[in-house]
Amino acid sequence: MQGSSLKHLVESLGAEGFYHKLCTLLNEQQLSVDDFSYYELAEACGVLPQLRRLREWSADGTPVTALLRESNPGVNTSLFQVVTGELIGRKVIEGYEDKSGFIGDKLVTVMPSRVRNTKIAGFRALSGPSEVHEGHPYEESTFEEKYVATSETKQGRVLSINEELIAFDQTGEINRRARALGFYLRQERERTIVRAVTDADAAAGKYVYRPSGQGTALYAIDGSHRNWIGAGNTTSEDFDAAVPLVDWTDIDTALNYRATEVKDDRIDGTARPIMAPVKQILVPERLRGTARSIIHSTEITVSDGDQETRFANPVQGLVEVLSSPFIDEQGGQAINDWYIGDFQKQFLWTEIWPVQTFLQRADSDAAFDRDVVLRVKVRYYGGVSAVDTVFVTKVDGAA
Repeated sequence: MQGSSLKHLVESLGAEGFYHKLCTLLNEQQLSVDDFSYYELAEACGVLPQLRRLREWSADGTPVTALLRESNPGVNTSLFQVVTGELIGRKVIEGYEDKSGFIGDKLVTVMPSRVRNTKIAGFRALSGPSEVHEGHPYEESTFEEKYVATSETKQGRVLSINEELIAFDQTGEINRRARALGFYLRQERERTIVRAVTDADAAAGKYVYRPSGQGTALYAIDGSHRNWIGAGNTTSEDFDAAVPLVDWTDIDTALNYRATEVKDDRIDGTARPIMAPVKQILVPERLRGTARSIIHSTEITVSDGDQETRFANPVQGLVEVLSSPFIDEQGGQAINDWYIGDFQKQFLWTEIWPVQTFLQRADSDAAFDRDVVLRVKVRYYGGVSAVDTVFVTKVDGAA
């Protein structure tokens, strides 16, 4: 919007009316944040930072230092700060909501919460029904309570807007910084989720699986959690070797493990297999091409000497392929391992505070120390917890 149009709206609607009109136009998408100039907004509010008398350029070409001031402090000063904070806050949210390449929300179920470190209650599987003979009573089922504890952290950043950015009408730069702030906050959330799902920090004592409030490794190498294929599995001896992800038979091995070794935790009767169809395969970026080729190929070719046989791909379209550089980042063996299952059934994102933005006015210490016009704080409060162990299987991919 042009400065004259903004000034007319401010004068005709007043400070409060102008703010509500602005929000309405933005909410109805008749205008976007990029349609505004912070310089022209300052001019319309009568608080345009004016460049004081400039000295001539120095002989070496160095520009002079421009000092800024407000021409009309008062209610319009607050209006400028509030409206600017609204626009910048929306740009931060826009960056946060840019989901390009992010997979975190596909790995967790989001559960709003008002309390941190809560208990997610559950029950062990009941024994199945038994035959009831005529005239005989029904057998009682035995159950035992169980729970896992959640853990959340607060993450946030502050963006300071200096007077120079307003005075020299660097609206695009302000919006770029605001959007980047939101984007990197979202990226930090993404990294938190991926590292939790892969249990990357268990060795450092940061556990995602906390049964009865006690942190423990999610993927037990001895196979006792029924979610590990690879060396060291003493619980399922037929699956005690690495399975590098190469072709459809490796997917089939994981499916066979889940069908025969993943069982419920009933305490009354013999444990039985669980109906938990796989929905996704999670791999590091270095295995993304391999995984997509395996899942999306329509045919499989098998060569036997001079003979070549083609048949339909048994796992075509079976699962969604997800990948993240935050697995490659872990280095070591992690760059070969892969995961398969239904992640949203196993992992929970407890959200105490969704992403929020806050405005700090120019009367802060930073205004005097660093010529800061206003500051915008963005934060969220949440965390990832594993509510069970059997819905996702980790496969040792060591060659």
